[in-house]
Amino acid sequence: MSTDQRPIRSTATVRVRSRWDDSDRYRHVNNAAYLALIRAAHDRAGLAAGDLRALEITYRQPVPPETMLDIDVTVLDEGESHMRAAYALRVDGRPAADAMALWRTAEGAVDDHLPPIHRDAGGRPFRFRQVVRSYELGPDAAARPQAIVQWIEHAVFRAAERAGWRREQMEEAGFLTLVVGHHLVLGEPALDGDELAVTSRLIELRRVSGTWHHEVHRKGGALVAADRARGAFLGLDGRVQPAPAGLLDDLLRGESLD
Repeated sequence: MSTDQRPIRSTATVRVRSRWDDSDRYRHVNNAAYLALIRAAHDRAGLAAGDLRALEITYRQPVPPETMLDIDVTVLDEGESHMRAAYALRVDGRPAADAMALWRTAEGAVDDHLPPIHRDAGGRPFRFRQVVRSYELGPDAAARPQAIVQWIEHAVFRAAERAGWRREQMEEAGFLTLVVGHHLVLGEPALDGDELAVTSRLIELRRVSGTWHHEVHRKGGALVAADRARGAFLGLDGRVQPAPAGLLDDLLRGESLD
């Protein structure tokens, strides 16, 4: 442990309620909305306010709206300018999600990085443009982290459509994808009106799961965010199954630059 870090300590369990507008069309709390639940738990635990710099989260079970969550908050390490904390989210005693976050609590460089890609599936990129809207800004006048995660989730659906697989077509094939985790690292702030480039590609494929690598850049090349999103392949009955024939090949080809 470096000299600017204080010993590990734990905090109390806090309770947070999911809201109706945290949920998506499937009546589950949207993946991006967990960031707001984690921030609420962080604040209610009495921890120092800070700027989120990185988050790694694994989703364990869907959470409906208007539901009470018990969240255990544990400080893993704390320095002069940062805090790293873990969050265990539970509903009626059952695990709902596990997360670890890095916060910048004072001026100074606090950086995190995604791990190297060891077994790259070689997917070619999909790209789209995103303009930051005023309603996506937080109190610091920059795009909220949950807005960035929403852009990333949209990027996957857009990539599938550009590959010829609309949501309706996948459902007709008896197929759904379920995001089971994100590893998000934040860079430069995205401000109101900024034109951003979002690039996404498949980097890992297994029989019933896959991983996307996403990057969000400001004009000029500054990195706003990088993310690894892990997804599971499901049938309409919720059971794990392989993806439809041809879908993964289409996604690996990326899109034409024409």
